Amino acid sequence: MKLVINYDFFNAILDVNQKFIPMKVFRNRKKYLVFVSILYLFGDYYIFKKRMPELLSCVVQQTSGCFMTFCMFNCIAINIGGDFYKDEGQEKLKKLVSDLKNIYVNTDYDLLLNSELIKRKYKVQLNENKIPELMEEKYILVPTNDFSNNIKNVSIKQEHIIGSTDYVLSVGSPKKELKLAYSNV
Repeated sequence: MKLVINYDFFNAILDVNQKFIPMKVFRNRKKYLVFVSILYLFGDYYIFKKRMPELLSCVVQQTSGCFMTFCMFNCIAINIGGDFYKDEGQEKLKKLVSDLKNIYVNTDYDLLLNSELIKRKYKVQLNENKIPELMEEKYILVPTNDFSNNIKNVSIKQEHIIGSTDYVLSVGSPKKELKLAYSNV
C-alpha cells in the first residue's frame, strides 16, 4: 500500500529537530533562492556586459548578498513569530502520524521525531511518454510500537521524482548490493 504526500517526509523531521540555521532556510526555500539568484545574474549581465571578466565576481557577490539578506529577513521573522519552519513541520508530522496508520505503521509523533535516514539512492527512469526523469529514493528507519508496546524499527521507502511535488511513502527496505571484494572501482 502506498501513501502520497506533497512534502519531503525526512525534511519535515529535520525542520522540527534542528535549530534555525541557514541550511534550514536553504532546504525549505531553495526554489525562491535560485529564482532570485537568476534574476541577479541577468541584472548583472545587463549592467556589466562590457566588462565580462568582472561579471563572475559580481555574480558571486550578489548571490551571497541575496542569500545573506534572505537569512537576515528570516532571522527577524523568527525573533518576531518564532521558528515557522518548525511549526509547519510539526503540523505536517502530526497529520502524517494518522496517515501512516493507513499503511499499517503504528507510530506516534515523539517516535517519528527519532527517525533516521539510512540510505538515499538516485536512478534515471523513463516515464509513460518515454522522457527520462530522475527518481530519488530515501529509506527512513521509523520507530514504531508493535502489539505488545515494544519499540520496533520499520523501514519506510520515500520515492520522489525530482521536479514534482508528489512524494510516495511505502513500507520497504533497501536491497543489499553485492560488490567485488578486491575491486578498486
